[in-house]
Amino acid sequence: MFLTQIYGTVLGGFVNYAVMVSIVDVHRELLTDSDGSAAWSGASIQSYNTNAASWALAKYLYGAESTYSLVPIGLAIGAGIVAIHKIFSHFVPRIRGFALAEINMPQLIQYAGYIPYNQSQTCVILSWIITGFFSQFYLRNYKPRIFRDYMYLVTGAFDGASLFVLFILSFSVFGAGGQTVPFPAWWGNSATGNLDHCPSVE
Repeated sequence: MFLTQIYGTVLGGFVNYAVMVSIVDVHRELLTDSDGSAAWSGASIQSYNTNAASWALAKYLYGAESTYSLVPIGLAIGAGIVAIHKIFSHFVPRIRGFALAEINMPQLIQYAGYIPYNQSQTCVILSWIITGFFSQFYLRNYKPRIFRDYMYLVTGAFDGASLFVLFILSFSVFGAGGQTVPFPAWWGNSATGNLDHCPSVE
């Protein structure tokens, strides 16, 4: 198992580099555009530069009298909510049989308002919620043997399969190798604008 992981890591590095070079060569204009397209976006990499620049100017952007002064205060608010939850769950461990300690408050806060900045559409969030609810609530509570014996294997299979499909689609359909093959236009595949029907930035 260890050697397989090492082999996959080393091989994956070369494959990722080759794919990255191909995509950057073919879609350079889209990746440098702040909007990108429904399939390609450089928002994730651009966000690193934005974060670096904004925190370098923290005195002016996040100071007491600045427009975004609530950002650093939000860090304290989040820490305070976690501390309050911890104290409350210590004195009130259960409410109607539900253990309050089971709530992962940092994760809940992190994802409560999460919109992936590195993706062109937000339609994946519903799939994440359904999958997480099914595995972490239903299987864990009502099918614990299946959860214990197979969940790690199944999630690994889902992850590997989705990445493999993404790899194949990127080259065969989305144009990572050069030519883009458009899917037929219908309600589930908006031909104009974003795939999830979110308004396009003009």
